[in-house]
Amino acid sequence: MKRLFFRDEKRVAAARILFGEEEDFHPQAYEKYTELEVVVQDDGRYSVWGNFPDDADLLQDTRRDSQNKTAELEPLADTCAEED
Repeated sequence: MKRLFFRDEKRVAAARILFGEEEDFHPQAYEKYTELEVVVQDDGRYSVWGNFPDDADLLQDTRRDSQNKTAELEPLADTCAEED
């Protein structure tokens, strides 16, 4: 499993890649989070979390990455952590 973390202006750039095609997308909605976290499973599925200092919101439940968004996101990440 891999965890990608996006902070500051990269948080909104990542949100645009992940959710920008949605009709009700508003970049300002993601500014309230300390960071966005994308959790990529070994089988290619991923989920998206909006992290606060002491809590988190699930922004997207785990789904297949049919549009290869995680490959586009990885170079933008502030931090990448790999776990077993």
